[in-house]
Amino acid sequence: MASSPRARVVAAFAAALAACPAVAAAAGFEFSGNSAMGLGRGMALTASADDGTAVAHNPGLLSRQTGLRLSWSHQLIWSHETFTRAPSQVAQKDIAGVSSADALKPSDNQTPLFPLGAFLTASYQLDPAKGIPLTFAFAGYGPSAVGSKEFAVQGGQRYMLTKLDALMAYLTLSAAWGNKDRWGVGLSLQYAVMPRTDMSLVVDGATGGPQYPYYAPSDVVATIRLKDYSAFSAIAGAWLRISPNLDVAASGRVIPISFNAEGDLQLANDKDGAGAAFKPNQLAVTHSKASLALKIAPTAAVGARWRALRPDGGEAWDVEANVVWEGWSVLNDYQVRTSGTINLFAAQNTPEVITIGKRWRDTLAVRLGGTWWANDRLGVSLGGYVEQGATPVAYSHLDFPSFGRHSVGGGLRWRGERLAANLSYGHVFQETREVSEQYGKVLQQRPLAPCPQGCSGFGDLPANAGTFASGYDLVSWSATWAF
Repeated sequence: MASSPRARVVAAFAAALAACPAVAAAAGFEFSGNSAMGLGRGMALTASADDGTAVAHNPGLLSRQTGLRLSWSHQLIWSHETFTRAPSQVAQKDIAGVSSADALKPSDNQTPLFPLGAFLTASYQLDPAKGIPLTFAFAGYGPSAVGSKEFAVQGGQRYMLTKLDALMAYLTLSAAWGNKDRWGVGLSLQYAVMPRTDMSLVVDGATGGPQYPYYAPSDVVATIRLKDYSAFSAIAGAWLRISPNLDVAASGRVIPISFNAEGDLQLANDKDGAGAAFKPNQLAVTHSKASLALKIAPTAAVGARWRALRPDGGEAWDVEANVVWEGWSVLNDYQVRTSGTINLFAAQNTPEVITIGKRWRDTLAVRLGGTWWANDRLGVSLGGYVEQGATPVAYSHLDFPSFGRHSVGGGLRWRGERLAANLSYGHVFQETREVSEQYGKVLQQRPLAPCPQGCSGFGDLPANAGTFASGYDLVSWSATWAF
């Protein structure tokens, strides 16, 4: 009879997961992880995650979690991103309703708060006393990333990005085997869904003639709308207690996520009274289709954790160091394949492929953090990390600016007989980048008359010439109830 209430609890939790909105993110574009415990200790978690977020950071650590447990972790991100367009050496044609001076002003993300960082987990360990030290877990969560941002359509970043709205979630089934005091191995199988990724930018709809750096007479806002419900991944992990004081661990995404998203292409006027004012029938893209193949990188992390023990065997404090590799070289460019008919001036087929160069590279990160326990109930955490940027300087972009960064964080931990909770804050410092017009590689899009062939001999113009300034504030909390 004791198992019946537990079964009802698990069923109710699974129903809550199914009703939970997908969490926004996109590829490579993550901060170091979604975990309230981890945020307070510099995301040094590979050997120490003790709540449901272990399904993502090291599923082998689930072997330490006895009985039935429900975990909820939530993260808020404030994204502070500004782009200031550099003055161009290319002459700008006078266009009614716009001012070149406006294009050179700093342009900020107008929706800095991203509040959807939920992480829900239910886990249950079979009775080790009966020789079955097996733990199962079911989770739903999204990556630690900013999935929504908006910039002024008339801002200097207009040819790079005006709006992003991306939703992604991982539905995860995990299993772990081991001895909670000595070792454990685990595997998380994931079904990844991307219910929406909408990206908007201004494109030059001209059918010939030179390009202009700030505004063109035939500018339109192009929005690519994509989704995919059929991607898979796997995370493996293990840990081992070398001595009463020393744990070592390893974990990683052993199968990268491969999305093959499909959707359509839409066009809209950029500003009333500026440049061309296309009619609805001209903006319509007949039989519009679009697709994009997108990969989220494989990862590998190793960690070592030192525990200082009290005479009664409890932990007085611990410190952990992690080294993390992420294989972001899987993302070379966005290749958006399109089909349909564009009717801006005369019926023309959409370009077969629209390419936005990324040239991302593999990264390394070093994380260090720990927790000091004032007593059996209350702990104080502190930590930080240093991480390479995946984006080369020439390909700097506002969609997911993965630049060199470092972070510091701190938090409070509380654990009772049944309830454990965390409250943490972290700040991410990201390098300020300056991209010259000579070396910028994110190019203005001109789908109907690409340069240089359709530009009267003029070459491509970079859309990312200017200064990128960014930083992020993160607040996270969690609660775990053990039955």
